[in-house]
Amino acid sequence: MFKLDENALRYGSLPVDNLFFQEYLPGAKGDYVKVYLYGLYLCQRPAEDMSLAALSKELDMTEAQVEAALRYWERRRLVSRVSDNPPEYLFRSAAQAAMSGQADMEADAEFVAFSEDVYALFGDRRKVRPADIALCWEWVQDMNLPQETVMMLLSHMIATRGIQFSFRAAQAEAARMGEEGVASAEDAESYFTHSRAVQDGAKAVLRQMGKRRAPSQPELDLYRKWTDEWGYAPDAILAALTETTKGDPNFAYLDGILKGIRSRAESRGEAPRTADELAESVQADSAARKAAEDFAHALGLPHATDFVVSTYRGLLDTYDPAVILMVAGETYQAGGKLEQTISALERLHAQGIRTPEEAQSYFAEFHQTDRALIALFEQIGQQGKPTRADHTLYKKWLSWGFSHEMLLLAAEQSRSASRKMPYMDKILQTWHDSGVTTPAQVPQDKPVKPAAGQQYTQRQYTEEELEKRITDL
Repeated sequence: MFKLDENALRYGSLPVDNLFFQEYLPGAKGDYVKVYLYGLYLCQRPAEDMSLAALSKELDMTEAQVEAALRYWERRRLVSRVSDNPPEYLFRSAAQAAMSGQADMEADAEFVAFSEDVYALFGDRRKVRPADIALCWEWVQDMNLPQETVMMLLSHMIATRGIQFSFRAAQAEAARMGEEGVASAEDAESYFTHSRAVQDGAKAVLRQMGKRRAPSQPELDLYRKWTDEWGYAPDAILAALTETTKGDPNFAYLDGILKGIRSRAESRGEAPRTADELAESVQADSAARKAAEDFAHALGLPHATDFVVSTYRGLLDTYDPAVILMVAGETYQAGGKLEQTISALERLHAQGIRTPEEAQSYFAEFHQTDRALIALFEQIGQQGKPTRADHTLYKKWLSWGFSHEMLLLAAEQSRSASRKMPYMDKILQTWHDSGVTTPAQVPQDKPVKPAAGQQYTQRQYTEEELEKRITDL
């Protein structure tokens, strides 16, 4: 007969007992409070088609989250499940639960026994709130942890964190236990032994840092990562502290140190675990850094940038370190830079030059040819530096059996040519085809002046003068 106006429902108010805010809200999760308050709201405007699926959609939660919240309020005696199919819940006010003497009680005998065990564990050393016990019971109900392992967890928290430990921190530990599949007392014992080792290890790190306090949860998580995921032994972690030289040492900075050591070791196919192995890895890093600095200096750079270091490490995959330094120095002397060094290394490698001895022999021959070409340039009247094409011509002339004296003679006859080296090549080609190998065999079609090299002592160049005319590698 009577029906409340929809606007009255929309713009009306929802009565909630003050006792709820005083006794229940502080210990409940936000999502649990959301479900309880929305459930009270729905009690004022019942909907026949309301289901768990519809409720979870309305609250932007999963059905499992809604069910967990309702189970929580069942344990707190503010909600009762009166029907299973379809599910139907009866809401009570906080004042009603208090006046009936049912507040914070649980009809489930198993929960009552669990509560008594928790109270007995803490005794008079700490007052445990019903909300704390309800939270622990969630680990049994929602995370499927055996009650025995939950009690072991609480004992472990007391032993490692003190009697006033945070139940929220214990919940994070319970979640980790669930993820790792702790299903029995034996599993829990093994887990807590490792957890205690993590506690002791993190405390040792803090002590070496000069800090006398308990490790925080983020610090414990970092220590667990170093040991479990990265495989570092406790002594290796302490040894890595000697690398923390910037300001006040902390776990985040130590994490960066260990990450860097691990990354560089992996690039060498290594995996340091112990303190000795870590020391060897750090020594190898130092040697690699010094080698990169030597490489940068050979290129004429003041120091090795990150790009130069990474480039040098990449070159080591293909080339001998001594060959790299040798080529870098030669390139720099010729006015080249990093890009030219890489190109020169590729050319030498293509010619089968691999070892420092082979590279040294190559450059000795190269410089000898360069000096010979500079003398020919002086004789022929050509400016500039010898090119690779000039080197190729010179090697061809030597392969024909011409002496340096014959080359000087051909250079003298090419002074008036506009394209001197190609003209000289034609003269030598003619002589080669005619079997001319000595000055006396040169055709006398026109008077031939003795080669300049036969008339005076060749000019002696200083090293600085030769470097100015050295060819670009």
